[in-house]
Amino acid sequence: MPTEPSSDLPLVDLANPDFWQDPAGALAPAREAAPIARTARGEFVVLRYAETERLLADPRMRTIGSQLLTGIGIKDGPLAEWWARVMFNTNPPDHGRLRQLVSRAFTPRHVESLRARVRAMSENMIEPMLDGQDVDFEVGLADPLPIATTCALLGVPEEDFSCVSRWTTEIGKVFATRLGDEQRARCEQAIVDLSALLDDLFRARRNHPKPDVITSLAEASTEQGSLSPAECRAMAINLLFAGHDTTRGLLSVGFHALLSRPEATSAVREAPDIIPQTVEEMLRFEPPTLGSLRAPAEEIETVDLTLPAHTPIHFLFPGGNRDPRVFERPNDFDPRRNAPRPLSFGLGPHFCLGAGLARMEAQEVLSALLDRTRDIEVGETARFVPFATIRRFEKGPILRLFPS
Repeated sequence: MPTEPSSDLPLVDLANPDFWQDPAGALAPAREAAPIARTARGEFVVLRYAETERLLADPRMRTIGSQLLTGIGIKDGPLAEWWARVMFNTNPPDHGRLRQLVSRAFTPRHVESLRARVRAMSENMIEPMLDGQDVDFEVGLADPLPIATTCALLGVPEEDFSCVSRWTTEIGKVFATRLGDEQRARCEQAIVDLSALLDDLFRARRNHPKPDVITSLAEASTEQGSLSPAECRAMAINLLFAGHDTTRGLLSVGFHALLSRPEATSAVREAPDIIPQTVEEMLRFEPPTLGSLRAPAEEIETVDLTLPAHTPIHFLFPGGNRDPRVFERPNDFDPRRNAPRPLSFGLGPHFCLGAGLARMEAQEVLSALLDRTRDIEVGETARFVPFATIRRFEKGPILRLFPS
C-alpha cells in the first residue's frame, strides 16, 4: 500500500468553500512553507512552478483522470462509459494513437486559418452589448464564441451549435468535487443526446465526406480504421467539451482579471501589440482550470520526498502561476509581463491540444473589444462556483461597454 503524505507537510483544504473564491491566495502559505503539500484525504499537492514543470514532464507520471468521477460516486452509466475512453484519461501507447489522429486539426496553420472568422464572430457578438447597460459577458460572448469556433473546426452544422452548447455546458458541470443526483441525471442525458447527434453526423460523413474533423473520425471508426465507434464518439465529445468549457473560463475569468483593473486595460488599449502578452497574463493570474490529477507509475524521489507509486498527486496551477521564484510581483496583474509561460494548459504528453486555439480566440476577442469601445466598466463582484475544477463564475462577469 502507498504511504500517505507526512503530517509535517502543510495542509491544503479543498473542502473549504472559501478556498474556491481565491485559490491562489489560499495556496500561497502552503507553497511558501514547502514545494509539496497534502490534502485531508492523504494525497499530495504540488504547488511550485519548478516541481510542477519537472514532474508533469516525467514519463513515469500517469494520468488518473478516471478518479475525478469515481471520487464523486460515478462508477457506471453513460458518463462513466464516455470518460473511460476520453483521450485525456489514456496513457501510452493509446494516448499517442488517439492524439495523433486529431492533432493536425490544431496545428498553428489551421488555427490561424480560423482567426478572421473568430474576429468576425467576436465583433458580431460585441455589437449588441454597446449600449452602456449591464450585460452578462459570459452569456453574450464568453459562452457562445468558443462552442461556435469548436463546432466550426470539427464540422458540426451551424443549426446544431446551440444544442451542442447546452449539452457540453451540462457535461462540464460533472467536473466538480461534489455532484447531486439531479445534476448527474442532466449530465448523463447530455452525453446520450450529444452521442446521438454525433452518430448521425458520422453516418452522413461516411456517405458525403468533407474536409473536417468529423469526417476524419468517421473514417477512423470504419472496420479498417484505428478507432472503435465508441472511441470515435468519445473523442468528438472530448474535443467539443474541452474547446467550449476551458476557453469559456479563459474568456470570462481571464477577462474579468484584466477588465476589473482599469490601469491594465488602458495599457493594452494604448499598446495593442501587447495583446498576446496580456492573454498569457490572464492565463497566469486566473487559470481557467484548477489543475491536473496524476499518479506515478513507480516510486519517484523529489525535493526530499518519496512519491509512492499510484498515489494521487494534484498539480494546482494557481500555486505555480503565482510562484515568486519564477514571477516577479506574482500577485500583480501586469499586461506587459515577460516571463515563462504559465502552467494553465498543463505540460508533458497531456499538454492541452487546443491551447493555441484558445489563445487565438482570447487575442481576437480582446482586440475586437478594445477596438469597439472607448471605456469598459465592471459591475458587481463576480463569485466563483465552489468545487468546480473548471473555473467559472456564478454569474457574469457583468460589464458595461461604451462604444468608441
